Amino acid sequence: MASDHPSENGADEREEDGDEEEEEEEEPRLKYQRFGGNVPSLLSTDAASSIAIAERMVALGTHDGTVHILDFQGNQVKEFAAHTATVNDLCFDVEGEYIGSCSDDGSVVINGLFSEERLRFEYHRPMKTITLDPDYSRKSSRRFVAGGLAGQLFLNTKNWLGYNKQVLHDGEGSIHAAKWRTSLIAWANDAGVKVYDMANNQCITFIERARGSPRPELLLPHLVWQGTAQRPEVRIVTWKNEELATDALPVHGYEHYKAKDYVLVHAPFTGSSYAGGQWAAGDEPLYYIVSPKDVVVARPRDAEDHVSWLLQHGWHEKALAAVEAGQGQTGLLDEVGSRYLDHLIVERKYAEAASLCPKLLRGSASAWERWVFHFAHLRQLPVLVPYMPTENPRLRDTVYEVALVALATHPSFHQLLLSTVKSWPATLYSTSTVISAIKPQLNTSSMTDSLKEALAELYIMGTQYEKAFSLYADLMKPEIFDFVEKHSLHDAIQDKVVQLMMLDSKRAVSLLVQYRDMVSPSEVVGQLLHARQKCDNRFFLHLYLHSLFDIDSKVGKEFHDLQVELYADYEPRMLLPFLHSSHHYKLEKAYEICVKKDLLREQAFILARMGNAKRALAVYINKLEDIAEAVDFVSTQHDDDLWEELIKQCLQKPEMVGILLEHTVGNLDPLYIVSMVPGGFEIPRLRDRLVKIITDYRTETSLRHGCNVILKADCVNLLIKYYKEARHAIYLGSMEEETRGKRVNVASAPIIERATNTRVMVVKSRTRGNGRCCLCFDPFSIQNVNVVVFFCCHAYHVPCLQDGSDSVGIVSQSDDDNDDDGGSRMRCVLCTTASG
Repeated sequence: MASDHPSENGADEREEDGDEEEEEEEEPRLKYQRFGGNVPSLLSTDAASSIAIAERMVALGTHDGTVHILDFQGNQVKEFAAHTATVNDLCFDVEGEYIGSCSDDGSVVINGLFSEERLRFEYHRPMKTITLDPDYSRKSSRRFVAGGLAGQLFLNTKNWLGYNKQVLHDGEGSIHAAKWRTSLIAWANDAGVKVYDMANNQCITFIERARGSPRPELLLPHLVWQGTAQRPEVRIVTWKNEELATDALPVHGYEHYKAKDYVLVHAPFTGSSYAGGQWAAGDEPLYYIVSPKDVVVARPRDAEDHVSWLLQHGWHEKALAAVEAGQGQTGLLDEVGSRYLDHLIVERKYAEAASLCPKLLRGSASAWERWVFHFAHLRQLPVLVPYMPTENPRLRDTVYEVALVALATHPSFHQLLLSTVKSWPATLYSTSTVISAIKPQLNTSSMTDSLKEALAELYIMGTQYEKAFSLYADLMKPEIFDFVEKHSLHDAIQDKVVQLMMLDSKRAVSLLVQYRDMVSPSEVVGQLLHARQKCDNRFFLHLYLHSLFDIDSKVGKEFHDLQVELYADYEPRMLLPFLHSSHHYKLEKAYEICVKKDLLREQAFILARMGNAKRALAVYINKLEDIAEAVDFVSTQHDDDLWEELIKQCLQKPEMVGILLEHTVGNLDPLYIVSMVPGGFEIPRLRDRLVKIITDYRTETSLRHGCNVILKADCVNLLIKYYKEARHAIYLGSMEEETRGKRVNVASAPIIERATNTRVMVVKSRTRGNGRCCLCFDPFSIQNVNVVVFFCCHAYHVPCLQDGSDSVGIVSQSDDDNDDDGGSRMRCVLCTTASG
């Protein structure tokens, strides 16, 4: 007896039951979708009442009496306004050339689908079913069967007089359904189902209506013919009679057999080796299914059977997982992998197939090469390239070359080509082969920056650095400067000046100036002036010529006229120093440029260099209004007339006169300027400026006096030093002493110096002249001895001078004659005697 109150755990129990139902939910066998095409619009204004299916089309009857012929997408092909009431039944012939319909309006209509043929039969009572002779279109009899609420089943046959109507059955209530197959006609009425054999013209069977079944008006019967007998099935059930699986066997002649014709037996087995869901090899139980013409042996499936079954049903991923889990022999992995890849290729899942190749092909070089060429044949090699091995296994050179060439064929793969070239070792393939395949694309529309860079990398691998440099320059690669230095490619930059400047003007200028012997300034200027690329080539030219001028002002002097213009355009503040430093530009042209750019100081400088100092002075005074610069300019010209001109022009403006007074100290007497000022001329701040002038003048006078004192003292000291140096003797070495060189001990000369305390100078000369000793009067050339010459122009043989000094008694002198070191000096004998 059920309780009115739920148990305390009722909610939990229901939740658990719901979870179990969700876990045990099975995958549906069928999927559903609404019939599309014209069907939704047709049924929006009408309602469907019947349907019939042929091999090539669908017939749909509606309540308004229309028959619609549709394709399998729901698109309407034809339409027949066959009836005025509900269409109850439809039927195609086997060939699908005719469609029959019946209706509650009491009519039966047969329409040709591919002809204009149309037949209409009136029965005056609602007709519920119609079935055409399967061979209706092939036979001239044009037979069909129809029935309805009158309870009569009519057979209509065409003869030469027209149609003959025959009643096959009557008296058992309404006819609800009828089906015709070969020579058999089946129909259903209120009593049940009957079958009539047209070949024998007799009723052959009757199936009584099941007791308790709903009335036909509530549940209409449907008749379907089955052909032949079904294949025998082997069902596997548990001890609890739960069905685990059902297999249909392909037994020979099963169409003609009944259940009693089959026998199932099994071989004896212990069953002790069943564990883990599988039987051990050789211990599987055997089952024998016997039929009259066949004997089938069944046994439990092993792991390899499981893998094979998965492959047969297209579940390659599950088959691969099973093999990797250790189910079946190891050799199955190659077969499963190959079939899996084949399946993916057929499905055009090339990227997925490529990603699985390392896992499936592993270390087999032959397998890798086979699949590489297969992908190449399918023109899908680019998706496989990222997974190709470069070692373990290493493939043949040709394989890698084919892969790289395949990547070069289409611009969308060029980035992958670049990354592959960078990642693959150069020893894997011949760079020349790949280069030969890429080079024809250089001047085509398929050329990309990635392809150029890949080609440059290949050139580097082949040590063709100049070609790689050319491509790097076109690509504007920042590392090109380091590349030039690394590989000493300074000769190669000759025709890439513009690209280098666009990439990094600072480094490019430094490089071009440094190697100006290899890339002449005329080449650089020519390329920059005629650059085709969109860039500020004149600015680059300015940077180059400026740096070149700083390094060597004479190199590139033929471009100084151009350089004046460039300075005026890009760096006016540097123009004046350039005008001062250079003497290789045309003054007239430079002046025109300065006037055009309104560069006043530069105008003044050029006018002065042209010799027109007065116009230059006028620029300083009238345009620049800078008296200080005007004074500096006039002071450098050393022209008194120019000073007069300066004063004259300044007198036109009182303020300028005051400024002139401040800046002429040291250059012009301020009193002279004041004397030229006309009476009544007012000078702003004159008193302050005069005070400043006087103060500056006193300061200048004091400085001059101090400088004069210092100058006089320096002159006296220098004269004393000069006098002392002039009194020194000069020691001349002999020819014999010169020839002995280092072999003779030169201690004698220092002895003389120490003995006489005479500072001597050793002069090695091969010419003695015609001089004579002032004591012995022998020419110096006769005696091969050393000579001493004094500032008084007297010369002596050293021995003669020593003897003469002793005889005269000149051994020491007064303190005034002593050297700073306190020693005595050797003196000229004649001058000493004369003075004594």
